[in-house]
Amino acid sequence: GEYDVTMEEEEEEIDEEQVEDYCAMLDRLGNFPEKVAINSLSMAAEDFASSPTSASTIYDCIRSRLVDRTSAGISSPDRKLPLVYVLDSLLKNVKGVYINIIQDDAANWMTTVYDIFDKANEEDKKARLKKVWNTWREFGVMKDEKKWRQIGQCFLKADEKEKAVADAKTAASGIVRNTGGTLQLTPSLRKQMQLLLDEVQSDGVDELDKVSLERLADINPDLLQQIKEVAEAAIKEQNQQQNSIQQQQSTSLSSSNNVPAAPTTPLSDWSKLKLNHLEKSHDLIASLQRHVRSANETVVVQAQLNDTTHLYAAVSASAQLLTDMLQQWKDGKGFGSGGDNGSGTRRKRRYSIVKPAKFTNEGIKERNDAVIAQLYEVGLPFVCSADGRRFGTQLELSKHLDALFRKSQIEKTMERTDENGWYPEESVWILGRNAPDTAPSAAEDKSSDALHNATADNPADEGPTTVSADETRDRCILCGINFAMFFDQDDGEWKYRNCTEKNVELDGPTMEEEESEAVLVHVTCWQGLGSPEYLTADQIRHAS
Repeated sequence: GEYDVTMEEEEEEIDEEQVEDYCAMLDRLGNFPEKVAINSLSMAAEDFASSPTSASTIYDCIRSRLVDRTSAGISSPDRKLPLVYVLDSLLKNVKGVYINIIQDDAANWMTTVYDIFDKANEEDKKARLKKVWNTWREFGVMKDEKKWRQIGQCFLKADEKEKAVADAKTAASGIVRNTGGTLQLTPSLRKQMQLLLDEVQSDGVDELDKVSLERLADINPDLLQQIKEVAEAAIKEQNQQQNSIQQQQSTSLSSSNNVPAAPTTPLSDWSKLKLNHLEKSHDLIASLQRHVRSANETVVVQAQLNDTTHLYAAVSASAQLLTDMLQQWKDGKGFGSGGDNGSGTRRKRRYSIVKPAKFTNEGIKERNDAVIAQLYEVGLPFVCSADGRRFGTQLELSKHLDALFRKSQIEKTMERTDENGWYPEESVWILGRNAPDTAPSAAEDKSSDALHNATADNPADEGPTTVSADETRDRCILCGINFAMFFDQDDGEWKYRNCTEKNVELDGPTMEEEESEAVLVHVTCWQGLGSPEYLTADQIRHAS
């Protein structure tokens, strides 16, 4: 038994030949971190995961190549990152004694590899090396925070240096940070800069990789400075446009000082109204338009509106008309002008509720109730009950109704001709009725079963002329025409009109030993055969 234990302990130790094979595998790894090769190296090292001596030997093979700066080929910066991935695989997958061995010495070779990448200006490799270091804490490989930070001292120092340089650049550009680390910017400037930054990051940047203004100040202060300059120029241009608009408005107001003052209505009077624009809005809007256009005092309008509680649309209409009046007074035309110029000015003012400043990506998404109202109760309050068309004035609606009336009268006075059939109808020929009495009815009804819609006048008719609808028997067995179907309100079911059920005598016994079969036929077709009690197979074959 002691001999077997000794043999097992000897098998756990790595020999020189295995070391040479492992080193050869590391050399064949080359510059590219091939996943299959890294897995093979991890599996070979896993056999010695419980032997500190053998594990240290394997670790030394990797470390010696990792920190080598002089040997040809091995010292190349391109050979370092694949070796780092091998050590990362030993920590995360093999584990065992490799965790303590690598943790105790990682601070030394991590700094050396970082310096090699830094001198070679390999920023991408430095970022990947830092990512490996971060995953050791994220995946719980290194639970000692102090030791983890000690291993990554090279990255922490680089971040501090980079932040100091970024702060100096942001300070030089006039951007100062608050105590919490945020940038000291005015709300308008921050908003404009954020819009520009979002536009820069809109194409080709993943949502998770997008940065804020504070983060941009750390990683690229030059770009932040450019965004700030563009944002300031945009804000300056907007202010100039607003100033020019205000100057134009003040100039127009100063030129209209000699215009008579418009009648004003106290705000409290309008605010007392509790209106519902869905009820009787047409009549009251028309009343408001009539009084305002005739330049009556607002007392008259107020007297009409004191008892109303349903006219929000009327208030909007009156406000629009008062605006049109003010524009007419400004132009010096007064109340009496009702020509084309006045209507053109009114139309122009009506559509001036759409502000040009709203034609932006955000502005067009906003709901404009005033524009919607112009299309319905306010702009086109008069609705035609005949076809639903809307009109702006009662006169236009009256003209439209007159045109519809004239059209209907013309249609009524148009001559109509009734066409005579080429030959007497079947029912006329069978029953011997007079052709003039039945010909018009056939001309008016052109359906396929028009010949069977009329019930027989024979007093000897038997049974009802309607039968419950049966989709398996939907046509007459004699003429082959579908039955006319209707819904019986009394019985609550679909029925066939001008239909009756009759028995057909079969020629011989059937498989079910039945001598007759019930079929559905038109009453008129059955009467045309002489109203027999039973139908024969010859009659059915002859009819088909």
